[in-house]
Amino acid sequence: MQTSWPPEELEAVLQCPYCGEAARTLAFESVEDWAFACAPGRWQYWECAHCKALYLNPRPTEVSIGRAYKRYYTHAGGTNEARCASTLKQRIRNELWSQTWSVSISPRLSLPRWLSWTVAWLGTKVAEPFGLRELAQRRKGLLIDVGCGNGDKLRLAEQLGWTAVGIEMDASAVRAVRQKGLSVEHGGYELLDRYRSQADCVVCSHVLEHVHQPVHLLQMLIAAVKPSGVVLLSAPNAASFLRNHYGKHWRGLEAPRHLAIPSAQWLIEWLRTQGVRCLQVPSHGMETAIESERIRRKGQCTEPGDVLAARTLLRQFGKSDWAEQDIVQLVCERTDAR
Repeated sequence: MQTSWPPEELEAVLQCPYCGEAARTLAFESVEDWAFACAPGRWQYWECAHCKALYLNPRPTEVSIGRAYKRYYTHAGGTNEARCASTLKQRIRNELWSQTWSVSISPRLSLPRWLSWTVAWLGTKVAEPFGLRELAQRRKGLLIDVGCGNGDKLRLAEQLGWTAVGIEMDASAVRAVRQKGLSVEHGGYELLDRYRSQADCVVCSHVLEHVHQPVHLLQMLIAAVKPSGVVLLSAPNAASFLRNHYGKHWRGLEAPRHLAIPSAQWLIEWLRTQGVRCLQVPSHGMETAIESERIRRKGQCTEPGDVLAARTLLRQFGKSDWAEQDIVQLVCERTDAR
């Protein structure tokens, strides 16, 4: 594999992509693609002196960044046994959420109501997917999923009664989504411009950190929803307690695909200046901690020891402050009448 990113395909970043501040300090150096092992190079992350965002400098250009996604989407894979086990777990979870919200999310076990107690006990043990509560309870209408990936959120939204449309840049992901019979447009987030003030809900899950102009994306997300519409926004938090613990081995970095990672506090404050009311939904750091343990020991796949170490660490940390949650998850509602 090529060991470095071609110099002619790099660009300098002279100021923070979020707040525009030029002052900064070097946070991490010699960061590699330890998540997917398909992007060459060693990378530097800088911390903004003002908003505390982390960002790459130098970074791949918009034209060249595609090479970092060679193995990013995995629409299938693993052994048949692993896939079957995953499907069974998902059926059990879907049964729990179907019973909880009086909806039908498939694939599920389709238990009769009198047997709902057999999965109800999982309610305190299984993390509820971010956005599920809002999608189940809000008045249904047009939903746009920006960076819809393999289409799982689109399928869920349709099952819950939404008219769902995806936007996705990756051609292989678009083909996979269309094969599922779901609606998706091939292109970047700029396609949101055609939906200005039309969407009842816009989902933007782990996309913000991937784009070269994140503030422009945020502005377009807000502009796409109707007054009183909602944006379901999630991204890694640059001020994460796990980032501070694992350093350059924090799974949230994911160089070089994560170009600029915001801090939760700045993101919430900026959204409020735009006439957006934010509700932060707590996140769970178990998955990130497990992957960070794997990365720290340079493992190719996770092992039981990684899970044990992650559980021990999270017990020691206890409940983290809202500003230090590993993933910032925001329900953003427009309150203006633009």
